[in-house]
Amino acid sequence: MASGDSFFSQHFPALARPVGLALAIGTILLTPPGAEARITSLKVVRLESPTFGGKTFGAVGAYEKITARAFGEVDPLVPANALMTDIQFAPRNERGLVEYSMDVVILKPVDPSKGSGKIFYDVVNRGNKGSYTTFNQAPAPSSATDTNEAGAGTGLLMRRGYTIVWSGWEDPRIIGTGPNTLTAALPIARNPDGSAIVEKMIVEEIFDNPNGTDLTLPYRAANLDQSQAYMVLHNHSEFVGGPLVNRVTVPAAVWSYANDITVRINRKDPFLAPYDHGAAFEFVFPAKDPIVLALGFAATRDLMSFLRRDTSPENPVRNAIRYALGRGDSESGRYLKGFLYWGFNADEGGRIVFDGMNPHISGAHAIAANDRFGDANATGRSYQRRLTAKMEFPFSYEVRTDPFSGRTDGILARCLKSATCPKLMHTDGGNEPYLKPVSLVTTDGPGNGIMPKDATLPANVRLYTIGSTQHGPAGSVTTTSAGICQQPANPNPWAPHVRALGIALDDWVTQGVTPPASRYAKVGDGTLVRSLPQAGQGFPVIPGVTYTGWYNAVAVLDKSVLPNMPIPGKAYTILVPKADADGSDIPGIRTVDVQVPIATYTGWGLRRAPFAANEDCALTGQYIPFAATKAERIAKGDPRLSVQERYPNKAAYVNRVTRVVNNLVRQRLLLNEDAQPVIDKAKQSSIDR
Repeated sequence: MASGDSFFSQHFPALARPVGLALAIGTILLTPPGAEARITSLKVVRLESPTFGGKTFGAVGAYEKITARAFGEVDPLVPANALMTDIQFAPRNERGLVEYSMDVVILKPVDPSKGSGKIFYDVVNRGNKGSYTTFNQAPAPSSATDTNEAGAGTGLLMRRGYTIVWSGWEDPRIIGTGPNTLTAALPIARNPDGSAIVEKMIVEEIFDNPNGTDLTLPYRAANLDQSQAYMVLHNHSEFVGGPLVNRVTVPAAVWSYANDITVRINRKDPFLAPYDHGAAFEFVFPAKDPIVLALGFAATRDLMSFLRRDTSPENPVRNAIRYALGRGDSESGRYLKGFLYWGFNADEGGRIVFDGMNPHISGAHAIAANDRFGDANATGRSYQRRLTAKMEFPFSYEVRTDPFSGRTDGILARCLKSATCPKLMHTDGGNEPYLKPVSLVTTDGPGNGIMPKDATLPANVRLYTIGSTQHGPAGSVTTTSAGICQQPANPNPWAPHVRALGIALDDWVTQGVTPPASRYAKVGDGTLVRSLPQAGQGFPVIPGVTYTGWYNAVAVLDKSVLPNMPIPGKAYTILVPKADADGSDIPGIRTVDVQVPIATYTGWGLRRAPFAANEDCALTGQYIPFAATKAERIAKGDPRLSVQERYPNKAAYVNRVTRVVNNLVRQRLLLNEDAQPVIDKAKQSSIDR
């Protein structure tokens, strides 16, 4: 390819156009003889070259955006594919292969030779782009934002020359569609005789309001016969690793099928009067037509292998990619761990797919993306989705033995055998030790109340907890309303540290530069402790603030008695980070807001009445401001020092912020370009008013 020529200008010169033209370009066949990647064709839907209003990014130059639909197929008899649940029941084409297709979006240098040779793969979350916003501090590219310069944000990813790739992996029948949602078309499994596969499954829902009526089913009901389904209801969590009790069957007169994917509940029925707005509904019904979900893993594997290694003219980045980094938040982080666990980091030629991975805010939580009637959306709560969320062994990267089942396994088990393990940065916030118990990742994971011991992380794994942050930090402090929670949401940001660690992962993968040492709570140094008693955990007694010692219990689900309503059995021992005198986390990466605080920041939060009071407030933490003066603090009985006692004037506050920022930069936990904005924010604060 000539320098400066884009893929499209070379192969479709008549289609080279100014900024932002949407072009229906047709189907390009990608079936070179002997190709191992199973991408068979690519339909380019739209080309924008250059994009971002023609903005250039240093020596990398301008970028272009390719929007496409990729088509692929897999051989179900290949061992790496045969482990996909229900792949043997998927329809096959005339060659005996199983087909799939997916949305693909690529942001690349107009001249790939000027790029860095690295793919930044942003795993979509329920079809939505996410990591781009974290790194570039701007909305992810869409038709509304990427044709102007502002859509580039800070341009961090482009300045570093990445080829940024997104692709769908979830079926729209489960997650729906939107104008910028990326999905994958995956086949439905059927019985050998062609009949529908039908099994009972559970759907769990908390409406968190008095008026919600519709419960959407992830799979279609096999029939609308109410006698073949049932609903139970409970107000609060009744167990910490014990049996389920106090569940009450909801009369059939209270609920009905609106259609085969919607169950309607009459929330005004007198039967529901004793239950508050945070009551949990659990619905068991006969579902039909399971989707072969794990083909979403294969689709990502095959696309990445094609972009990295296919040398045909149809590959828009051919001969330009040497490394691939994968990153995802929450569900997307769980996806990366599932991708790795099930062996998809080896392509069909046995070569590595992602050289580096950063699963973020996933904790010890896995993903139900290789299960019959699996629901990748299901995430653990203290009393919601406890039965469907994938909170099960193995929790850790290293291979270990489960104390209850005696089974030996680990997230790295398959890639160790195939020599395709990536370098891993597992990052979490302050919410995940409570909601998705991180201690199961970092300790030997015993149960029955036995105190765990610290595990040794594999050499290719670093683990960082960005303490005292909630799952997705609040954009600002809203003290007038906390929603269903008792305290305002927590604005303490993890994004600046994620950016720094992302660059450190790149340096580790591509240059062999050792990253910062892992930072997380440990039993050995006294920073990983039991949540009760409160004095032992360290959280102060703050007037108006409730502490219950809550964490999300994780237990083995016993399906032997009621297969369609598993019962939690033996529980794993869960530990949480120790708190300092302010109530913020001691271990992990301590943010500027925690080291130079004006409030207590927690990753956990509790619900208020009438929304299941004192249960967890799920993904939300707490912002609990300090008293302004010593006199105010004493009058309230608040043990935490006041703002006045900490910072006699703004200059003292700004000086402390500056020292902390500079130290974080030296430790490679904050980028140079992120340092000054933090200091400027401190200078603009009202700390002395």
